Amino acid sequence: MSGIRPYQKIKKTGPFDLSAILPEYTSFSHLLGHAVGELKELPDFSEDTKIAIMSDFSGEHKGASYNTYSFLIMAYNKVGPFQAKAEELRRKYGYGEFAFKDLTYGPRSRALPEFLNLVDNFIHGAVVTIAIDKRIGTVFGQSKQDTHPYIQKQLAELKLGRWKGEIAEKVLRVCHSIALFTALTTHANQKLLWYCDDDAINQDAQERSFEDTQNIFVRTLGMYCKHDFELIGFAKSFTDKTHLDDLLSIPDLAAGAVQDILHAHTTGDDNVPGGSEKEALIRWIASQGKFLSKITLQISPLPGGQLGSGVVHITPKSTTLQ
Repeated sequence: MSGIRPYQKIKKTGPFDLSAILPEYTSFSHLLGHAVGELKELPDFSEDTKIAIMSDFSGEHKGASYNTYSFLIMAYNKVGPFQAKAEELRRKYGYGEFAFKDLTYGPRSRALPEFLNLVDNFIHGAVVTIAIDKRIGTVFGQSKQDTHPYIQKQLAELKLGRWKGEIAEKVLRVCHSIALFTALTTHANQKLLWYCDDDAINQDAQERSFEDTQNIFVRTLGMYCKHDFELIGFAKSFTDKTHLDDLLSIPDLAAGAVQDILHAHTTGDDNVPGGSEKEALIRWIASQGKFLSKITLQISPLPGGQLGSGVVHITPKSTTLQ
């Protein structure tokens, strides 16, 4: 039995208030808003005190058709039962943590179906994936040649670090995506934690640091969020693995699975490469849990040169953009 009581508020239905997306906001804000406007439900965290966000990304490898930005947003005050069950599962099978790139390792392969079942039944929240076609150079302007120098200059003038164009684009894609869903699901005076894997967007470099990423997120959150938090915390993956890394593996699995699914759909290949492990992941990402929602939004170029966005409905044998 799940540790989440059935009579608690679990999901809320749309339409959702998108009035925070002002006309002068970036085109990416409006693309996200258009797609979110199609959603029928989101997690209801109105009875929760602590919200955690786990993020991971995929699609930067050669041959990928999409960049996928996945994050798990969850009621962290309910994490205890999942933590206990995940530790029990690890002792049973002897794996370290799940990684999309290495699912065929024996202990992980055998444990994967049970792990995904735990995720669906012991986590209250949503796995959100934003998939952006890699033919799109920027979602913040007409061309990356014009937009990236502007973004770099703006971040530097705001004392938010000095960024290369591609990484600046990525950090803003991630921060806007997470900020909008945080604004739509959280409430005043809650505690918020963003936990992320090591990535180019949160590295400590010579002219920027993880603190700059944090400040960019807080500023972006202020664009969408009309309420204050008791505390906003940030952390990167620790050397010693904890239940946080079990949670972090969830967006890792989602980002990889969605990229593979959409790549196969784009290339006209009906079969996603991989064995039983990939099949289990596709079934998981295509199903809605009682307590955990799966949300995939897609942004792609339109024939006229503009960009379009919508909700992706994934089934084990097909993928359609609404």
